[in-house]
Amino acid sequence: MRVREKTWVIVLLSVLMLFDGSLSYAFQGLFHQFPNTMIIRLTVLGFVLVYFFAPHFDHLVTVALILGLFYDSFYTGILGVYMFLFPLMIFLTRWIAQFFTPAPLVIGAIYLIDLTVLESFVYGMNTFMGQTTMALSDFIPNILGPTLALNLVLFIFLYFPLRQLISKIDAVY
Repeated sequence: MRVREKTWVIVLLSVLMLFDGSLSYAFQGLFHQFPNTMIIRLTVLGFVLVYFFAPHFDHLVTVALILGLFYDSFYTGILGVYMFLFPLMIFLTRWIAQFFTPAPLVIGAIYLIDLTVLESFVYGMNTFMGQTTMALSDFIPNILGPTLALNLVLFIFLYFPLRQLISKIDAVY
């Protein structure tokens, strides 16, 4: 993969990261209704799809680390959480993918597993740092469930367009 292709992959992942916050802000009345919260994770969707459809992109973990740092500085204010978790999602995806043949259903299942692990780690870190007092029995139905449902719907609608775009970027040169 040449520099131009790598640049477009990084731009795509950056735009997805910005859409995470922008869509969450634009639809905050819908996504954040007490007691439920739905969190958009388009960045993780981008990482999973780039892993599968741009196999020549060798620096995905490095990009995940850097975007995690930006994600932390833009959205959380606590540096290190997503900087650690985004590369972890790449390693988890790589580990799970070795057992399956890539197909839309498999990729969707891997995406949901990644989201479950990500949200669970974020909840655990927030609990450890004293940022939340929410019980696990409240976290699962009020945050994890709605988040998985929203991101599954986004996966269904965005899988084919993003797959085509990433495949096209990967095959340009």
